[in-house]
Amino acid sequence: MHISNLQLVLMAEVGQQQMTGYDLAKRLPAKGWKASHQQIYRELAKLETFGFLSLEVVLQSGKPDKKLYQLTEMGKQKLTDALDVEPSISRVQDETLAHLFLANAYYFEQLEVQLTQALDSAQEQLAEKMAQQEQLSVLAITRECDRLKTELSWVAVVLQNIGSEVNSKAA
Repeated sequence: MHISNLQLVLMAEVGQQQMTGYDLAKRLPAKGWKASHQQIYRELAKLETFGFLSLEVVLQSGKPDKKLYQLTEMGKQKLTDALDVEPSISRVQDETLAHLFLANAYYFEQLEVQLTQALDSAQEQLAEKMAQQEQLSVLAITRECDRLKTELSWVAVVLQNIGSEVNSKAA
């Protein structure tokens, strides 16, 4: 049975201590992982159905009941098995590549602005996590900063080349 990356991350977090979906929704972004509340709750339900997580309902007066998730023995085994997976190098076939082939300079100008903003935000997060000495979060956010820097550098090259491509076609 294939387990998604989000499911692995959820299992790893719950493996450290019992957590609610709400707890996980707060923790994951702080570690550089993006997932909506809806995604998290949907994946937790699947993991429970698969037998990788167990659920304890804690009754609360005046509030909705709290659902605490805990990693089962089967879940621990699945995490152990995941340590033995061969890495894969992802292939980029995304919107950005499509716009490269369209020679869409406007798209890349806008992308450059968005990447710069995202890098600034990631660098702020990185400084916070370094101050809190959260080593795994620091590593995850450092990777994101490096990815954004590389994308920005590539976008600059694309804009130079698209400009000369458009100019040579006009001549």
